[in-house]
Amino acid sequence: MLLTTASASLSYGQAEAEFAVLIGRTQEKIEASLDEYQAFLQETQSEKLEFVREINKLENSLVKLRQSELIARRNATEDKLHLDELQNRIKALDTQSQYSQGVLSEYLTNFESRIHISEDQLYLDPLRETRETLNNAPDNPADRLPILFQALELGIARQEALVGGRQFEGKAITPLGGVKTGQIAVIGPVAFFSDSGGTDAGPLRFNSGTIEPGLSTIALDDAEKLRSVLSTGSGLLPLDSSLGNALVLKRAKGTVAEHISKGGWVGYAILLLGAVAILVSLFKLIDLRSLSVREPGDLASIAKTAASGAIDDAKSMIESLKGPIHKMLTLGIEFSRTDTDTQLDAMESSILRFRPQLERFLPILATTAAVAPLMGLLGTVVGMIKTFTLIEVFGTGDAKSLSSGISEALVTTELGLIVAIPALIFHGIFTRIMRSRIGAMEQIATDFSRLVFAHKPSKETEQ
Repeated sequence: MLLTTASASLSYGQAEAEFAVLIGRTQEKIEASLDEYQAFLQETQSEKLEFVREINKLENSLVKLRQSELIARRNATEDKLHLDELQNRIKALDTQSQYSQGVLSEYLTNFESRIHISEDQLYLDPLRETRETLNNAPDNPADRLPILFQALELGIARQEALVGGRQFEGKAITPLGGVKTGQIAVIGPVAFFSDSGGTDAGPLRFNSGTIEPGLSTIALDDAEKLRSVLSTGSGLLPLDSSLGNALVLKRAKGTVAEHISKGGWVGYAILLLGAVAILVSLFKLIDLRSLSVREPGDLASIAKTAASGAIDDAKSMIESLKGPIHKMLTLGIEFSRTDTDTQLDAMESSILRFRPQLERFLPILATTAAVAPLMGLLGTVVGMIKTFTLIEVFGTGDAKSLSSGISEALVTTELGLIVAIPALIFHGIFTRIMRSRIGAMEQIATDFSRLVFAHKPSKETEQ
């Protein structure tokens, strides 16, 4: 047992020694770890300071970069605004250029169309060259505006030259169709010409189909004054306020015969129909005067005499009456002994025989009023057919060649209406007169029959 206790003590002491050794080793490791930790802390602290300094530097750099970014953004915004402003200015300038180009193009067109025909000899070639150059130029205001400015300068130079009048040498077409050279004076909207030989002088006008203007004929005194003005530069000028159109219209108007001849054969046929209508109207006027209806003033006395049986005395009382009223009352007197209906029938038969005399020739006027417009329409169709035939041959370029067909179409319509309207009016007037006279005779017949019936003896009345 002692041995066992001793062995246990020995083992415990040995374990304690080993444990002490382990504690020492552990303590050494802990101290070594602490020393290592302290060294690490010192090393980390120094590196941390370096990192902090580096971070500070980076943060300062970041601040500077942000400031630079703000400045760059501000500058970029300002540049964009400046670019937008420049673009807007460019657009405005482009709009102005387009507008200027449009205005100058319109000015060129007006310049070409509104200069006097006599000035074509001066400006036709420059304007044609300007127009060709403009047509060949690119569709760019920078290329086209200088060309248009040349046309503007040409127009300004023309206006300056026209101040106080302008005189230059040129050509004109005489009324006989010849071309003569002489002096042309442009004063405002009118132009005058005097040939070199001193034989022709007058105002100038547009002449269709030629470049040179046409010379209008004026009185000899006015022509002499015009030559004096062109030679001396002062004096009185024969001024036509219509700019030569009055003379042209006077020549184009022609006579009545020339106007009628434009209607062709249809026009002459309408005039023949109108002449017949005039003759019928004149004859009808004379006829109506001879067939007048006048109520006798003593109709009651005539009826009383006829009712009493004095037939011959009653007839003698109407001897002064003429025409159809005399025939009607004669029948009324002869049938005065009969009943009222028979007497009225006899008198109305006289009215019926008189009616055709009043109505005669009226159908001719009615037919004329209806046919004349149709003949005018026929002339219109004929004229239009003629016009289309001329178009097939000559085309639509020459209006003068088409005027004959158009004139025939319009003149025949005009003549048809000129004949139809009076014929219709006279037909209405004559018809009204006829009806009024028929009505007057019927009224006289009724009154006479009533008066005869009133004056018959009572026995006859009862019968």
